[in-house]
Amino acid sequence: MSIVAISETVGSGGTEIGRTLAGALGWEFADREIITKAAESFGEGVMDVRHAIEERPTLWDRFRQSQRRYMTYVEAIVLEMAARDRVVLVGRASTVILGDVAYALRVRVIAPEEVRAERIEREQGLTAEAARDYVRDADRDLAARVRFLYHLDWDAPLLYDVVINTERTSAMRAVAMLRERLLDDRLAPTEASRRALGDRSLGAQARAALQANQATRPRAIGVRVADGSVELSGHVETEAERRTAEDVVARISGVTGVRNELAVVTGRENLLAHGQFRHGEERSWGGYGGGSYEREHSEPPRPEGDRRP
Repeated sequence: MSIVAISETVGSGGTEIGRTLAGALGWEFADREIITKAAESFGEGVMDVRHAIEERPTLWDRFRQSQRRYMTYVEAIVLEMAARDRVVLVGRASTVILGDVAYALRVRVIAPEEVRAERIEREQGLTAEAARDYVRDADRDLAARVRFLYHLDWDAPLLYDVVINTERTSAMRAVAMLRERLLDDRLAPTEASRRALGDRSLGAQARAALQANQATRPRAIGVRVADGSVELSGHVETEAERRTAEDVVARISGVTGVRNELAVVTGRENLLAHGQFRHGEERSWGGYGGGSYEREHSEPPRPEGDRRP
C-alpha cells in the first residue's frame, strides 16, 4: 500500500480531506493525536510538545534544547505510524519527516485567505475581522516554526507531490483525486524501501527513548540501525549509563539486537580533551528532512580512510 502525508493551511479543509480519505481506504488516520501520543509515550506535557511544533518560536525557544527533544519525540511517532503503512497523517511536520520516503504521497491543501477566513467565521462564530486575524496569525506561526526547525519555506511547491486548492475543489473530489494518485506504481513500496523505513523508524524511536531517559539525555550517543539491529556509539561517563543506554534501546519493539560501542570516559575534562563534548540533546536529535541529516548529526566522526556509506 502506501502512506499519505498532508500539510494544510488553517481553514483549508485538509483535515476533513485526510479523514475522509482514510475512511474510504480503511486506513489509519492521525492529526493532533500525534502530539498526544508523543507526549504520553515519552513523559512530556502535551502543551509543551504542541508549542514546540505548532506555535511561533519565541526568542527563548532558540536557546532551549528541549525544543529539539520534543521534535525527536514527534518524529519517532510519525515514523512509527508510517512504518506500519496504510496511514493518513495530517500536519505535525509529516510531509517534511517523510520527504525522502519514495512511497509517501505528500499533499498540500490550500485556499485563499479570504475563503479560509469566511469558513473560520462560520465554524467558530467569530467576527469577520477576528477570523482574518486568526488565519493570518496561524499562517505566520506555522511558517515561522517550519523555518526555525527545518530551515524550509512551507509554501515551496517542491515539498509536495500534489497541491489542492479547496476554493475550486470539493473535499469529495479531492479524495477521489488522491485515491487515483495512489494507484501510481511509483507509490508502491518495495521490500527494500519498507526495510529502510522500518530501520529509520527504529532509529528515531531509539533517539527519542535515549532523550526521554534522564540518565542518557545529557550524553552524546550516536544511533545506527541495520535490519533491526541497533548500534550505539559515542561517550558516556559511567558504566551504569552505558548499560542503561543499551537496556533502553533493547526494550523497543522491533529491535532485534543492540551492539553497544559506547565508550566510558569519566569527567568533562576528558571529553573536552578528546574533542567530543557537545550537548547530548543536540547530538541525539534525529532531525527532520531526511536520512542524510540524521547520518550527519547522529554519528560520531569516523576515522580517516573509513569510506562506509
